[in-house]
Amino acid sequence: MRGKTNIVGTWLLVVLAAICLNQALAADRPHIVYILANDLGWKDVGYHGGEVLTPRLDALAESGARLEKFYTLPNSTPTRAALMTGRYPMRYGMQMLSILPWSSYGIPLDERLLPQALKVAGYRTAAFGQWQLGHATRDLLPTQRGFDYFYGSLDNGIDHFNKTDRIGKRDWRRGEKPIKERGYATTLIARDAAAFISKHDVSRPLFMYVSLPVPSVPLQAPRQLLEMYKDVKQLDRRNYYAMISALDAAVGSIVDALKEKGMTDDTLLVIHSDNGGAVKNKFRSGDGDVALQVANNGPFRNGRGSFYEGGIRVVALAVWPDHIAQEFVTERIHVTDMYATLLNLAGAPLDKDNQTKPIDSLDMWPVISAGKPSPRNEMLINVDEFRGALMIDNWKLIVYASLPSRLELYNVADDPAEEYDLARREPDRVRNMLSRLNEYAWEMKPSLYLEDLTRARPYDTPIFFGENPQRP
Repeated sequence: MRGKTNIVGTWLLVVLAAICLNQALAADRPHIVYILANDLGWKDVGYHGGEVLTPRLDALAESGARLEKFYTLPNSTPTRAALMTGRYPMRYGMQMLSILPWSSYGIPLDERLLPQALKVAGYRTAAFGQWQLGHATRDLLPTQRGFDYFYGSLDNGIDHFNKTDRIGKRDWRRGEKPIKERGYATTLIARDAAAFISKHDVSRPLFMYVSLPVPSVPLQAPRQLLEMYKDVKQLDRRNYYAMISALDAAVGSIVDALKEKGMTDDTLLVIHSDNGGAVKNKFRSGDGDVALQVANNGPFRNGRGSFYEGGIRVVALAVWPDHIAQEFVTERIHVTDMYATLLNLAGAPLDKDNQTKPIDSLDMWPVISAGKPSPRNEMLINVDEFRGALMIDNWKLIVYASLPSRLELYNVADDPAEEYDLARREPDRVRNMLSRLNEYAWEMKPSLYLEDLTRARPYDTPIFFGENPQRP
């Protein structure tokens, strides 16, 4: 009897020790609030000298790290896929353009997503706003891919007031259940995120992913925000500016909720755009809609959808009191790197079951927190069936395989505006970089976007190849 008592006592001690250890580990791990803007121009924030009023973002820029060489993919879905997997999207067919209402694909189910990895480490996970990573089947929904809670839209480009998508279907959910709510989408997302924070048990680490739909098309804003820019004559620009103010207010609401809950000092806050702002930009589909030409990417060439700096070098901030110094970080960071960075901070393993899939993510915490040199000397910008781009150190090679085919080479340190193509002057460098880019291309999975276009579809379903849907 005494032996059994000793065994029971021993097990109780083990359990109590495990609980204490988990509580100690939880205390060392930050809550993580990750906010994405949609198509925000690099110079459309106050602290970059923009015309728009962004007091909350400016204050955060003054209190944390401004990540001035933060790179994404050229379009929304590939950027989100890269963040969620820590892998270049070309490795699993997500490299091209964005998922649309009629798309039948999403991130392949054998890809382990960031929230799934964080849940293993004990995090509570919640997603708000635009998903854009698959909605055709239930197993592609956020609540099936690692998020305990979801509120928002599954697709992109919804009407900000009516919550309808490009084919007129209502797209607004809590969890997996469609709901009807009145109000401006960004305001509703921020309100729900703030309410979620207020109810969170702070003894458990939280990962909150907030993908705001602004300032992307359709260009729509509440009347009170439009009044702030009544002197701006062009209506599209006035709407765009007001949408950035809505973004700023949403960030402010979330930051205020963290403060009221007493979570500020224990929370890592990351904010960046999913790609550059939309400007007049020739890529495959032509110049696009005039309404898409109101963003300001500052000194950088071109914008969303482009491999030039204006398309992939974005507004980015990281704030965590007493852990991140107030600094101006000019070391290169890629959006895939946030996967390893966040998992290492959370004490979660980078891989699961000894998976052999290559992880392209690098831990950038020393770079973000203390401005240390970046370990990233090579960065695949993207590669698809029509074009590709690669950076090695400060050199960027852009390859257009579709006609008119061409090679371009820029030194983005000396020429951030990419005005001087040095391909003819640097033939050896071009040859070496092209060889490396082709190595990536051989590893590329066929684009799921293109495969989806070839599937049978009803006659009245729009076929999309660029900025605007076209009916056949």
